[in-house]
Amino acid sequence: MNEQHVAASPVGGRVDDELKPNVLGLWQIVFLVISAAAPLTGMLGAVPPAMSLGNGIGVPGAFLIAGAVLLIFSVGFASMSRHVVRAGAFYAYITAGLGRPLGMAGALVALLSYTCIQIALYGLFGFFCTVVLGPLLYNDTPWYVYSLICLAVVQFTGLRGIDLNARLLGVLMSVELGILLVLSMAIVLHGGGPNGLTFASFHPSNVFGGHPGIAVMFAFASFIGFEATAIYGKECRNPKVTVPRATYVSVILILVFFAFVTWAIVCAYGIQNAVNVATKQPGDFWFIQSEHYLGSTMTTVMSFLLLSSIFASILSFHNTIVRYVHSLAMEGILPSALDRLHPRYGSPHIASYTQTVSVLIPLLLYIWGGADPFNTIFSRTAALGTVGIVMLLAVTSLAVIAFFVTTRLDTRWWHAKIAPLLGAMGLFGIAAELVSNLDALSGASNPIVNTFPWIIAAVAAIGVTVGFVLRRTRPDIYRGFGQ
Repeated sequence: MNEQHVAASPVGGRVDDELKPNVLGLWQIVFLVISAAAPLTGMLGAVPPAMSLGNGIGVPGAFLIAGAVLLIFSVGFASMSRHVVRAGAFYAYITAGLGRPLGMAGALVALLSYTCIQIALYGLFGFFCTVVLGPLLYNDTPWYVYSLICLAVVQFTGLRGIDLNARLLGVLMSVELGILLVLSMAIVLHGGGPNGLTFASFHPSNVFGGHPGIAVMFAFASFIGFEATAIYGKECRNPKVTVPRATYVSVILILVFFAFVTWAIVCAYGIQNAVNVATKQPGDFWFIQSEHYLGSTMTTVMSFLLLSSIFASILSFHNTIVRYVHSLAMEGILPSALDRLHPRYGSPHIASYTQTVSVLIPLLLYIWGGADPFNTIFSRTAALGTVGIVMLLAVTSLAVIAFFVTTRLDTRWWHAKIAPLLGAMGLFGIAAELVSNLDALSGASNPIVNTFPWIIAAVAAIGVTVGFVLRRTRPDIYRGFGQ
């Protein structure tokens, strides 16, 4: 366990290739990570299936459960961020607690998972562009044209530096949160629907009725992206304070927001109607109430904000993956060219182009194969990425416990042991639910979908093998990994 504490300088890079420090504040990091969670996309995409397949009107309670698990996880995660500051947060934490071979496994699984989610979002963006823009432009432009244009814009924007990205994402996040808050407040001010402002959604009989595990599964998927706070530790001001605060603020904001707006939409439909509409008209579930309470103009605005929400999420994940690639290049795991910073913008520009290409190739293969952008590219690829990230979160919780037991840098029982253990138990439980209900999460039941857990296990095994090989053949790189 102690091998990870060997001091090391970057092996594959130079000091001047370190990411620019002191460019991000608390709220800029919050904007980056909440944008990845894509609140508007999460609400429009996750709530109808969570309601129809899960626990019905108890969905707001499911969001509270998912948020509570993440809040408990955040205790150990935040404590760890005070002692390990690396752009490759997941694998750095796993390395610090469980050793370099498992850390290498975490790095590969993180790259796979985040890349899968980004590919999925490109498919979703193209799909909704055909739905929203097609009728306005009076043409039938293929979905992939919109996706490829989005990819080029993300590359252009991502190259311009993390501070500009954070400001842009802050604006996009504010407007997408704003439209849902306006709708929710309109519902509240009008006294709700047939049953008024009922709190039946939070009654235990409804929260734990039906299939609550499926509802929590969809709710948890809506939170994916919050964990990126620690990735920006190298670029923020006073990371030992800012990263923990940004983690708590992000989780609490997402938790309260999701629970409130889902409660409001249930109130708008009423106890009897909500599940019925979510089942029969999932695509229009939110727009029906927006038309009723806000009018056609605001409903049109909401449809455009859905596109900006997806774009913001893609850009945020682009920044996340680029920092993983840059960090691995700095440590000599990936080619040293990937750690170079743009002379003007200070961004890892070679890593950025590489990340774009790594997404472009699978997208082109999907296009060549005639894949459906929603049912195949988005639903199935996002399912694979979600399972991978949840497993990473669970293993990270165990790494936090091992790290503090070994180093005794934090001797508080709640922060260093109890909360990480509870978080790990909750996350492994959610992971089990994801694996058991892959058909619901991915929208398909076939042999390929059923191999997703094995794909993740195989990638992790490759990572462990690479770790042991490096220990024997390149001890200099091995010692510097995760440092």
